[in-house]
Amino acid sequence: MPGTITPIGVGTASLYPRLTTAGNAVDTLADPGDSNPPIIFEPTAGLSGGALEVWVIASGGADWGGCQVWISSDNATYALAGTIYRGGRQGVLAASLPSHADPDTTNTLAVDLTQSQGQLLSGTLADADNLVTLCYCDGELISYQTATLTAAYEYDLTYLRRGIYGTPVNAHSSGSNFARFGPNDPSLFRYRYPNNFIGQSIYMKLASFNTFGQSLQDLAGLTADTYTLTGAGAVAVVNLPVQYLGIPQATQPITRYTFGDPGSFAANFTGSGCSAGTAATAAQTFDIAKNGTNFATMSFAASATVATFAGTAQSFIAGDVLTITPQATDATLANISGYLAGTS
Repeated sequence: MPGTITPIGVGTASLYPRLTTAGNAVDTLADPGDSNPPIIFEPTAGLSGGALEVWVIASGGADWGGCQVWISSDNATYALAGTIYRGGRQGVLAASLPSHADPDTTNTLAVDLTQSQGQLLSGTLADADNLVTLCYCDGELISYQTATLTAAYEYDLTYLRRGIYGTPVNAHSSGSNFARFGPNDPSLFRYRYPNNFIGQSIYMKLASFNTFGQSLQDLAGLTADTYTLTGAGAVAVVNLPVQYLGIPQATQPITRYTFGDPGSFAANFTGSGCSAGTAATAAQTFDIAKNGTNFATMSFAASATVATFAGTAQSFIAGDVLTITPQATDATLANISGYLAGTS
């Protein structure tokens, strides 16, 4: 028909109404708030692998998305050292924790992670013994087997491995710093420093940003945390001497050593060596004990003059005692000499 306009294509009404958007209900510029007071510490050599490092665990409130880490040697000029995203499972002890020999099957480590809204999971006995559930507890490193939820963000931790990686076993008061972390935890910040910095103080400012990566804090308005570098992560080789003249007698220690400083030994005493001036007539085994509890052996095969070692890795703190004691008396095995290789 003349004058008729024919539409191109076919159109129909929308099946569903248009969805509303959040619009201004989401504030991408929300104030992140300050970071919680960070945990700053230096790992021992067994944990750092001998590197000189400072480790930082930080967290924040509901709008806290992470922080930039700025470090200075004079509290005047700062350099950006890196970034922490989201933060760690950080909190405090909800009750005191007494000192106890490792492993601690008596005490309960009660923690409150409200400040970071952190969550903890239980592990197996093997996880605890293999230090998978690693925690920082007021300077002592601890692992646990069972985490029991007692209230929102509060947990009771049981079967505790105490003083791991050569850290001192101490009593800890309620309110002390606590964090669950791991060496490969993405929320853990690791700052490596040169040897000549040992003994110097560094200043650290944590500039927060929100969960959208916005509203970065100005350094000028932040108070610095101060930390003095100790060099705790450096590996120092320890060779504990083993010397005995004559024929060792059953149940009589040939070596008794009291530690003045922390020390650690690898599984099977890797790197250690011991020999006898006169070979054994029959196979002979020596028990190696920490504070009276056997954890390894030193053995001479029949007619052998060179010993072999077997046992688990072990860490000692100041005051711990290592003894080496023969299980039996051999008629000819005599004049033992050698060393146990470890680190401190």
